[in-house]
Amino acid sequence: MIRKLIFSFLLLMLSTSTASAGLYYSGHSTEPGTVTAAVEIKDKGLYNLVVTLQFLRTPNKDKKIYRSDEYEKLVDRLLVESRGIALQKILERKELTIGDLAGLKKAIETDIETLAAQLKMKILPHKDVEVIFSISDFFLLQPSYRK
Repeated sequence: MIRKLIFSFLLLMLSTSTASAGLYYSGHSTEPGTVTAAVEIKDKGLYNLVVTLQFLRTPNKDKKIYRSDEYEKLVDRLLVESRGIALQKILERKELTIGDLAGLKKAIETDIETLAAQLKMKILPHKDVEVIFSISDFFLLQPSYRK
């Protein structure tokens, strides 16, 4: 009886639009650096904002540093921490307009550049290393509900 009650409660929670905004994302991007978060667009409603971050693992093939374990650790750590930065920046915004999205993207890029500079000094302090990244996906999806 209690299982049925808990299951019914969870089903009810998942069927509400606010609680399930990020659950019905259909998986447009399966990159490891993808963040999807629900955002409220002013006068439009609730949308999913999809942000994919990509880091180039071999910026310059002539140098051995880019094939080293330290550089791989740097890129892996940047990929993990940059997703946290992107998610934090998105969730800090209460309500966005379409015009605010460009500023949000720029804020994410700036924070990731700062993080990359800090981690380069920490992981590869005596090496001249270039970190190249891009935000390859940055788009809104209207949540769709499957029946």
